[in-house]
Amino acid sequence: MDRAERSVIAVDLGASSGRVIQITLKEGRIFLRERHRFANSKISAMGRQYTDILYIYSEIVKGLQNVFRGGGEIDSVGIDAWGGGFCLSGQ
Repeated sequence: MDRAERSVIAVDLGASSGRVIQITLKEGRIFLRERHRFANSKISAMGRQYTDILYIYSEIVKGLQNVFRGGGEIDSVGIDAWGGGFCLSGQ
């Protein structure tokens, strides 16, 4: 797989916002392009505050759709989130 251009996606989830960034290596140079940004706010249910994981998921999907509309190949996707939680994902 020897291509002149390589791209990866970074999903950065912070306590108050999230973003999807495309990082491309082309001709020895690195280019960063923010493809989607969204607010990350808590939801309230039964007197408690919760992270709205379904909203976050839908916003990540929107960001990935923005990337794939541009064409090209993506080599990898990485997700970085705040706190000590984790989420398993599969194909």
